[in-house]
Amino acid sequence: MDDDNDILRQIGERPEEGARRLVCKYGRRLYAAAMRMCRNEADAEDLVSRTLARVVQNIGSFKGKSEFFTWQCAIMANFFKMDLRKKGANSLEFPETLPEPADERPSPAETVARADDAHKIRAAVAALPDNLRLAVTLFYFGGMSVPAIAQSLDVPEGTVYYRLHEAKKAIRELL
Repeated sequence: MDDDNDILRQIGERPEEGARRLVCKYGRRLYAAAMRMCRNEADAEDLVSRTLARVVQNIGSFKGKSEFFTWQCAIMANFFKMDLRKKGANSLEFPETLPEPADERPSPAETVARADDAHKIRAAVAALPDNLRLAVTLFYFGGMSVPAIAQSLDVPEGTVYYRLHEAKKAIRELL
């Protein structure tokens, strides 16, 4: 958190230098989450760029009620939701394959089976309503905790748990 405080102070005093530190510390994490949401490099880059610009622009409104990264994710989630509304309900896509565990080397048959499973899961997740897809994306693909998602989406934690539960139930039915 001390590093975050330094970044916050620096953005206030020397915005260009502070913004560089912000990008160095959080750019990759934000981009990874944006890629899971957008599945398009151009859209993900745009989403992260707008998010970081808004963070620098509104740095004075960060009150420390949440983690700094959570606050950034809330901004990014809001931009993403606005983009969804503009593009239509079915614009969210997922990657062709799910990431493989780093310590396992599956056989070719396992790789084919996993690819088929990943395709089925991706299709099931893509069929979810926007609010459920966003919760699944942030939790399973973005690695965010339920409290962080709740803060990012400005909903109670129970709502996030409910959305994850409903998403799992719907995915089971589709599979």
